[in-house]
Amino acid sequence: MASVEKEFDPYYQRGATTPEQLFQGVLEKDEKIIKMYKPDKKKFNWYVRLLIWLSTVWFYGAVFVVLDPAVRDWFGGWLTDNPWLIVLAIIGAVTLLIILIELFVRIFTGLYYKNRYYVYTDRRVLVRSGVFGIDYKSLEYRNLTATIVKVSLLDRLIKHKTGTIVFGSPSSPVTGALGAMALNPYRFGHIVDPYVTLTAIKEVIAQCESRRGEAKTTTKKK
Repeated sequence: MASVEKEFDPYYQRGATTPEQLFQGVLEKDEKIIKMYKPDKKKFNWYVRLLIWLSTVWFYGAVFVVLDPAVRDWFGGWLTDNPWLIVLAIIGAVTLLIILIELFVRIFTGLYYKNRYYVYTDRRVLVRSGVFGIDYKSLEYRNLTATIVKVSLLDRLIKHKTGTIVFGSPSSPVTGALGAMALNPYRFGHIVDPYVTLTAIKEVIAQCESRRGEAKTTTKKK
């Protein structure tokens, strides 16, 4: 079983930023960070881009279905008499939409990716995220009920060996509807080699359980 040691990849320590500084104020006394991760940037960017595009298409499709009769009545013969305006309007709208979406994706992913970090310590898993502010989510190993690794079609297409580890708790199980799992706050999303990472985390969990068992045995003897 691997020993609980700090083994940080220099990739995650740009500049003077250290894991302890990034999670300052959140770590408990004597709590040790074992390893820190960030999402794979290419996979993360494509995931956000695809999510925004699908949401936009769905939204505009729904609006068109709802407003189609009103739009047809409002424009009436004007569009019928000037069909070329329809073509120009569609081209202009699509071009503007692409520009706006790509601009939003670049700004949003830049800010969100910058603040997104995952760590596991000798006591729990921690997720650091946020766009304009910083949020921290933590799940102690003793409250961990299940884990699952999700490798999507996009992960396979990107070919960076990426995937997402989802950690289940009584309040956020990993079973059930796909949408419920997508909203689970305890996720190491879009990381490289998720199976290797999960195996390492399970080794630490086993060590924690062993220490708790020894502590209980000592208490009973007293």
